[in-house]
Amino acid sequence: MRRFVRQPVFYPVSTVFVDDHPGFLDALRGTYRNGPLNRFFSSPREALNFLTSQHRRGTPERLSGSQFSDFEKRSFNALGLDALTDVTRFDEVAAVVADYEMDEMNGVEVFAALADMPCTKILLTGVATEREAVEAFNAGVIDLYVKKSAPDMTEKLTRALTEAKARHCAERGMISANDVGSTYCDARALAVMQTIVERERIVEYYWRLDQNAVLMFDASGQPSVFLVWDADEWAFQCGIVADEGDTSSLRREMEARRIMPLYWPFQAYRAGMMGVPSIQPLPVPGWDGAFYGWSRLESAVLEPNMSTYARWRKAQMNSDRRPDSFAI
Repeated sequence: MRRFVRQPVFYPVSTVFVDDHPGFLDALRGTYRNGPLNRFFSSPREALNFLTSQHRRGTPERLSGSQFSDFEKRSFNALGLDALTDVTRFDEVAAVVADYEMDEMNGVEVFAALADMPCTKILLTGVATEREAVEAFNAGVIDLYVKKSAPDMTEKLTRALTEAKARHCAERGMISANDVGSTYCDARALAVMQTIVERERIVEYYWRLDQNAVLMFDASGQPSVFLVWDADEWAFQCGIVADEGDTSSLRREMEARRIMPLYWPFQAYRAGMMGVPSIQPLPVPGWDGAFYGWSRLESAVLEPNMSTYARWRKAQMNSDRRPDSFAI
């Protein structure tokens, strides 16, 4: 039986807010600014119409047992849709936040109508509606409820939305087998990657099968790459250099862990490569023999029409075809 691992992926996704109280909806809009992503509705029915259309148009299919079986028989190295090639991914809804007390229909009724939609459902409650919220949670209609009157309401909601977006994107990660890319699924590697994401203000990243690396983009669309090599990967990379007949100091520097060559857009050394750029390998804390590195990439090495959040956001800002970005 082959071991399957889902590779890291993250990108900006949408949140829908529903509240028929104009003042509170304005407060939410002021807190969660990001016009192209977040949608705000004062009408529950209008919100449902929008969400239903989004669900029909852009919900990723879950992998079936037969697909996994076929995956094993054909000896593929990765299974699933490549999120980076999906130009509609930024329109996906990761979470819906709805108030309980609304005139058209209450928040629990909204979420009951969204039972088949794979998103995190968060109910906003008042003191008088906490019992209904608990019942809805126990029935599996909602995933979480937050009291509007709580002093830390904003912090709780923000944390819940952050976790919801991470879970949503994680479900889109490609599935690999035969230990391909397994280092990127290790908690120790993910921890150092997260420090880079925060330090460099990365807004999206995608594991790439052909390079066995994580391609990253910041908000301006500047690309970069994150590498993690364990002891086995170092041996593989050094072996490729030797097999291809390299007689320079490349292999010697690699074996001493003084450099981590950056072969992008390839995974490993190829005969005749000259002037291979390199980055300084840093030890992964708590993981003997494993090192990581990060480096910016020249945009020219990427496909010219590659979809990024920066390009998507620019297109949305230049378009007046987004009435759903505003209160309805």
